Amino acid sequence: MNMLNLKLQGPGQLGTAVYDDVRAFTTKLKLWKNQISRGTLTHFPVCKSLVEELGSEIQFSGSEYMTKLDLLLQEFDQQFADVRKHEESFSMFANPFSVDVKTAPCDLQMELIDMQRNRSLKIKFRETKDVTEFFRQLPPSFPNLCKTFRKIMSLFASTYICEKLFSTMNINKSKY
Repeated sequence: MNMLNLKLQGPGQLGTAVYDDVRAFTTKLKLWKNQISRGTLTHFPVCKSLVEELGSEIQFSGSEYMTKLDLLLQEFDQQFADVRKHEESFSMFANPFSVDVKTAPCDLQMELIDMQRNRSLKIKFRETKDVTEFFRQLPPSFPNLCKTFRKIMSLFASTYICEKLFSTMNINKSKY
């Protein structure tokens, strides 16, 4: 949890990247739950060392851990239910050249076809290190895609900006 928390902090993060981190973490939770149910403690070094140290004196039961992992998974599902609705848009943002046009929103289909068949845009997308820079440079012939991508880029990925503002306000309100 601490590692995920650190990943989610800081300025300049896209909402799509944060959502990918959260999805990766929930996948890890599912893996850990599965492994604990089988008694595999590879990712739980403290438990593993205790079991190895005590040997036959202790029988490891992962039921309590599985219950906690289930509760954590449920909490993540509830917290990110609204964001999950935008998963298709996030995929399109991550790589518009691999999206199946038939499943894309109707108002974006024609522009997606034009974009996917444009070799110079494909090359530019592959060469661009920052996906936001690619979308900022899209020609005006893609107005609906530009609008959609601007919405996605404007999603707040973290509360960093708000927290920074409150810290600044606290400094201003102090005796200094």
